[in-house]
Amino acid sequence: MEARKLGLPLLLGFCVGVLTCVVVMSVSTIEQQLSLFYGVWVHPAEEISRDPQISDAGISPNSSVVVRSKQNSPSPMLNNAASTGLIQQNTLRLEHGKGAERDRGKDADERVQRHSSSTTKLSSPKVEIIESKPPDGTMKGMKAREKPVCDLSNYRTDVCEMDGDVRVHGKSSSVVLVTDHQSQDPGVQPSWRIKPYARKFDKAAMEHIGEVSVRSSTSIGDVPRCTVNHSVAAIVFAIGGYSGNYYHDFTDVLIPLFITSRQFDGEVQFLIATQKFWWIGKYKPVLRQLSRHEIIFLDDDDQVRCFRHVVVGLHSHKPMSIDPARAPNGYSMVDFTKLMRSAYSLERDSPIRLGESPTAKPRLLLISRNGTRRFVNFEEIVRAAEKLDYEVVVAEAGTRTNVASFTRVVNSCDVMVGVHGAGLTNFVFLPTNAVIIQIVPYGNLQNISRSCFKDSTEDAQLHYLEYCIGVEESSLTEQYPRDHPVFRDPKSIHRLGWKKMADVYLDHQDVKLDMERFKPLLLKARHLLHHRHHHHHQRQ
Repeated sequence: MEARKLGLPLLLGFCVGVLTCVVVMSVSTIEQQLSLFYGVWVHPAEEISRDPQISDAGISPNSSVVVRSKQNSPSPMLNNAASTGLIQQNTLRLEHGKGAERDRGKDADERVQRHSSSTTKLSSPKVEIIESKPPDGTMKGMKAREKPVCDLSNYRTDVCEMDGDVRVHGKSSSVVLVTDHQSQDPGVQPSWRIKPYARKFDKAAMEHIGEVSVRSSTSIGDVPRCTVNHSVAAIVFAIGGYSGNYYHDFTDVLIPLFITSRQFDGEVQFLIATQKFWWIGKYKPVLRQLSRHEIIFLDDDDQVRCFRHVVVGLHSHKPMSIDPARAPNGYSMVDFTKLMRSAYSLERDSPIRLGESPTAKPRLLLISRNGTRRFVNFEEIVRAAEKLDYEVVVAEAGTRTNVASFTRVVNSCDVMVGVHGAGLTNFVFLPTNAVIIQIVPYGNLQNISRSCFKDSTEDAQLHYLEYCIGVEESSLTEQYPRDHPVFRDPKSIHRLGWKKMADVYLDHQDVKLDMERFKPLLLKARHLLHHRHHHHHQRQ
């Protein structure tokens, strides 16, 4: 207890950083979607999640990506999402921003939660050898297995893993392990109620995730008879919460799903609770890489499906990343990005080698945001990069963006530059050893920004650079007098709560880069492409 008390202030500080990250990303995107699809204004911080197809590629929902290489298009349109003309002024958070916002909030939440949930470990995994009864059909001769154990100790996620005769009935959201092993306390049948979405620390995200009941039973009479026997393992999870926000699709679902399912090498059945069927279509290439079997949608499934191994919930380690020390087979973010390249048939595993082809131009992807956290001097940035011998590619929103087309654009680039926001999630498609430059808006946002994208990109073996804008580069100077606390004491604004902070620094701030200050980063990125070593190969 003493140690915990001492660590609390540190932990809380850490949590706040994470939270912010989460919120930032999330809020932004959600509103966007809501406003686009329903004409509703939702404050990011409150309704961070509920909703539908948020952005497709961290850009706007129904948009298509037009790649403009400045070389052959003299006046690229800079609008990402706004070109759809659907965004109203107060919903400008759209695009990448939304994701970003939510993230901030999210990560911070994480930290806070970590404290509370680490103190309540509800069940510690006990391994007990049992003889398991063969299911009604084909499964015979099962080896001794362990009791179902739901590990509720992780602040990000709850996960149950069962071996033996496991029966799943989707319609009633129930999972039962049949065992002839009497529990130590004969009066108690172990049972749990699990929300299988990896964002446990975030109440708003979890609010609409349905519970799955998990229990073990020693009586065959007490459990339904198998109607279908499966020979592969099963993973039960939900697509709800903030899924639909580009950042959250990865940090809350796809990366946890990779951690949990990759070890089965495709021989695994996904049982998914969702109403967001469009989401399945959107990420089908990734889901197909992880499972060779047709998805079973739990909500309307009236079969009693019997498996030998079932996982309820998804493992999750940290924001937008993987800890190889905790992952099966030591999987890392590098393995995840390789799977992304495979899923979308992306050709480039490594960026341009400037040392070997001195005349080749590295491609620089400029993530242009519309609405909030825009580049005010976009054209100037493009011209400066071209002078430094970059070929500049601008992602621009059109009418039918899909993830696959956007992944090809990202993978074709060597350097990606963007203001903190969900659009930076596209780093997962960059070739290993490429460079990412995160522009951090004004207002004490470094921790939030880093907690979303610094560790995660370095874990993926990208070179991470960041540029924190100064007061003179912020559009806030047009909104507040210079002696305002917004400039004098940003921490005082943060103390007013997430909503106020996000409103000031995330939702109503654009960026005008000082090119003399920024140029050295563009030169450093070129230098990194010249000398690529794996300097953060084994990051802790």
